[in-house]
Amino acid sequence: MSNLESAKAAIEAELAHAKEGFAYYQSRIEAIEKMLAQLANVTGAKSGTSAIGKGAKKTVSAKHTKAAKGKRADKDAVGGDKLPFTGGDYWTNLVTERPQSVSEILSAAVAKLGFTPSKEQTQKLAGRMTFALNALVKTKKIQDSGSGRDRRFFKK
Repeated sequence: MSNLESAKAAIEAELAHAKEGFAYYQSRIEAIEKMLAQLANVTGAKSGTSAIGKGAKKTVSAKHTKAAKGKRADKDAVGGDKLPFTGGDYWTNLVTERPQSVSEILSAAVAKLGFTPSKEQTQKLAGRMTFALNALVKTKKIQDSGSGRDRRFFKK
């Protein structure tokens, strides 16, 4: 029995370590996205150009400009429109005992925000959700059934 208890303790320690690593990388992603948005603000102020090397200039593509505007909207939002922290038990609390599809869970997450998110914010939230749900299934905190569009998530 002692071996089982030590194995359990080791697994719990590894899980705690993984959660800390997950939180660290999630904060790094947000910081890097913020830096990219700030760079986009700087390059956007120079009428769509960015200085590269010694006096050479490169035009910022419309795709990058549009993405930067979305990130700026997320970063500079007034009145609490910035996406909240979605770590910890955020996603676990949205999953119920009744099997739910990804779209149902995303709708619950959007409703929990307290404001109507932009298209970019909704996409960012969906990306966070996909990663989180897969991690929760892998760690057996929630269960899933089916596959593809028929996949449903639920608590034990």
